[in-house]
Amino acid sequence: MYQALYRKYRPKTFDEVLGQEHVTTTLKNQIISGNIGHAYLFSGTKGTGKTSTAKIFSRAVNCLHPVNGNPCNECEICKGIMDESIMDVIEMDAASNRKIEDIRELKDKVIYPPAKAKYKIYIVDEVHMLTNQAFNALLKTLEEPPRHLIFILATTDVQKLPQTIISRCQRFDFRRLTSRDIVSNMRNILDKLNVKIDDSILHLIARNSDGAMRDALSLLDQLISYSSNLTYQDALKILGIANMDFIFSLVENIKNRKIEDSLLAINDIIQEGKDIIQFIKDLIYHYRNLLIAKTSNNAVEIMDMDEGMAKEYIKQSSDMTLDYILRSIEILNDSEKRMSWSTQPRIILEMAVIKLINLEERMSLEDRVRNLEEMISKREVSAIQNRKQPVPKKAEENRNITHRIEKEDKKEKEEKAEESGTFDDGGEISIEAIKVNWDKILRIVKGKDIKTNAFLKEGKPFFFSDNVLTIAYDDRHIFHKEAMGKPNNKELVENIISSLFNKNIKIKLILESDREEDRIEDKEDIIKDVINFFGEDIVKIE
Repeated sequence: MYQALYRKYRPKTFDEVLGQEHVTTTLKNQIISGNIGHAYLFSGTKGTGKTSTAKIFSRAVNCLHPVNGNPCNECEICKGIMDESIMDVIEMDAASNRKIEDIRELKDKVIYPPAKAKYKIYIVDEVHMLTNQAFNALLKTLEEPPRHLIFILATTDVQKLPQTIISRCQRFDFRRLTSRDIVSNMRNILDKLNVKIDDSILHLIARNSDGAMRDALSLLDQLISYSSNLTYQDALKILGIANMDFIFSLVENIKNRKIEDSLLAINDIIQEGKDIIQFIKDLIYHYRNLLIAKTSNNAVEIMDMDEGMAKEYIKQSSDMTLDYILRSIEILNDSEKRMSWSTQPRIILEMAVIKLINLEERMSLEDRVRNLEEMISKREVSAIQNRKQPVPKKAEENRNITHRIEKEDKKEKEEKAEESGTFDDGGEISIEAIKVNWDKILRIVKGKDIKTNAFLKEGKPFFFSDNVLTIAYDDRHIFHKEAMGKPNNKELVENIISSLFNKNIKIKLILESDREEDRIEDKEDIIKDVINFFGEDIVKIE
């Protein structure tokens, strides 16, 4: 039966464990000195060597002829543990043995001494999956176990463990492996298999394994099975990863605001069968490299790539601002999180790209508002200083200066009102006027942000009072209502409506099933206002 690479080439001694010298050195020294603890906690991301180290440790403490803290793997005990003929090393999966009954059963068994080995060892994987009751049942045994017993707890989510458990263990944190270590180990394995694969493919695997050796070897196993003469393009196709040239081209189109070309590129990716979630991860990684290229003097070292590729990142980032790159990463990260629960990841990817294309325009608008506020502030200071200066001798010159300042101030106020939508002309508007202009409002919103338009057009103007516009949604469009309620979408629509009607208008979103209740509440508010104005003794309600 074929054995997967990550199992076949699992490290058998502490010295073979990659990238965890801070852990293995300590464990070897404990074995040499005989200072063995009763409980250990191995925490870290998947595929970093926690279980492998636990198995090596279980053999090393029981080995008849240890070598510098490492197990010899030749004695009867080592061989018995490796082929599982000695039952003194027990592996448990806490995900499937998480109940209090399972831990009680374990407590009944641990009192018995080992059959052949010196220590009986329990390796509990994914220990954070235990219930609170199970943790409480384990607590006393973990604190004062029998002399022949050692617990090794392994977890990828140490934050879920109670502090009472953590405090009773020696904790070792396993680090993500560097790309250099992963590539080196894969190269050694390929040499043993007498298989030739280009280094560019190994670096591609390392970048997509997220510091996990097991994931890297699983990907390598998949590629080896495909062809004995593997090309870089083959690797991209099998792993569902987009070509770097393609991503550079897409980002260039986004930067140049070519929305049609960008959406067509996404369509090509999907038609080729690429994984959308993997693609957005590749895009995040690309913008991360742009960030490093923009900010670091040692970009080549940090990005872990050849100098030629690093120069491409430096070139592309040269005309991007740091703020633009940071905001782009935020947009992509948010989109990746939403993809995990969405049934339409393509739409989320397209929305993310459109946001990136409109990002500079939005940032430009913010800059314009900021500059306008600074200009107004400077003008106020200048006006104060001018009042302290002597009045011009010529009356005509004085009138011209006053007229020019008043004209510029009026223009600035109008511009600020247009940007912020807060100018109030004092007039009254009705819900009928808003309904008549609703299509116009939708067109303006579509010109600013097409996705906000898609959310807004499913709602209908329902009621207007006290400068609050209530928009009602059919119960089938609850998703559009919730999306429209996001601060950035809501603020955009409020600004557009306020600017159109010269009122500081806010919007309120409801479902049609709730609108009768809202109408009653609004009527009650109006009645209260009338009573407060005229007095309770004058107003008669029928």
